Amino acid sequence: MGTETINALVVVLLGGIFCCLIHWSIGRLQQWLARRYGLPPTSPSTPTPPSIRTLLLDWFGNGLRTLIWFLYVRLLLDFMPKTRRDMETVGARLRRLSDDSIEWLVHPGLRLLLTLIVTIFLMRFTAALIRTAFALMARGAVARDAEATQRRLQTLSTIFSGVAQSTIFFIGLLTLLQQLDVNITPILASAGVVGIAVGFGAQSLIKDLFSGFLILLEDQFSVGDIVRIAEFSGTVEQITLRATRIRGMDGSLTTIPNGNIATVSNLSKDWSRVVLDVEIDYREDVDRAMAIALATATAYREESPQTIVEDPTMLGVDRVTYTSVTLRLLVKTAPAKQFDITRELRRRIKLAFDEQGVQTPLAVQQLVLPDELVLHPGREISPTPAEETLDRKSDRR
Repeated sequence: MGTETINALVVVLLGGIFCCLIHWSIGRLQQWLARRYGLPPTSPSTPTPPSIRTLLLDWFGNGLRTLIWFLYVRLLLDFMPKTRRDMETVGARLRRLSDDSIEWLVHPGLRLLLTLIVTIFLMRFTAALIRTAFALMARGAVARDAEATQRRLQTLSTIFSGVAQSTIFFIGLLTLLQQLDVNITPILASAGVVGIAVGFGAQSLIKDLFSGFLILLEDQFSVGDIVRIAEFSGTVEQITLRATRIRGMDGSLTTIPNGNIATVSNLSKDWSRVVLDVEIDYREDVDRAMAIALATATAYREESPQTIVEDPTMLGVDRVTYTSVTLRLLVKTAPAKQFDITRELRRRIKLAFDEQGVQTPLAVQQLVLPDELVLHPGREISPTPAEETLDRKSDRR
């Protein structure tokens, strides 16, 4: 190994050490500036997005580090001797490298590097702006729906960030190729053909994705809501852009493509309602039974004001039959609490009726007997003339 090769290796090693020191110094400078201006440290595990000032500081340091290591890689590619016959002195190589680097930076290199840095910066900066905007929207959510709202906004933020980053990346890539004198017309034509083919071949998938996006954007239902979609009903366990998964009362998990969802009945949106029908015996005092049922529901509301959000309302007599009278009671509840409150109200009203002596209708069958059989139990009843005529016709047949 010659002297010039050793000198080249030493210069490359010293350059690497120098780049490492600069890389470390930039990190220390970022930490000092963050402490100086009271900026919180950025971490992927933190749910809140960084501020604009933190984002600018972070990407300014990353840009400087990228530029330093880019120049070092250029040094490795152009400085090391390829063959011993083309050996040059270290000074000559340094001068040639300096001239070539300046010429490259002045003409195409500066534009390419600037395009690359601007593309990366815009991709990350746009994604951070979208996350910040959705985080501000999530702060105004109602307390009880904060978790579901944050989950929905996080999904929308990921969608918008992905679309924005893909668009910026595609535009930046085309700009770089155009600056490198690459004809981008075939690329655009191929992308159009591929887009048309994908559109025809994946119509149902695109329909599902678009429907899922609208479900999340309009907040039609969220995870944990009780919904009824077509003949399926249950609790929503998962919502994606592709499908919605519902857990039924019997434990079955139903997966419904979002494109097939035409009508949704949300049973736990904002608030719910109990429509309770109570039957009493036809001979009971209706007003007294209505007062007992309403008082029982009102007492239950005083015990659980978080689940029963308004005073119960007794609508009155809803139906009258020959054996019973049906009373209808309305109770406004918190979301998805109507089923538990319905069962508890039935139990309490039944106990209150038993305590106050209110009778409920009994399934009694009445048997109507002829007067002759009632007065003379052992006497045989002779048939009527009409019945005798029917018996003769049946005998002839």
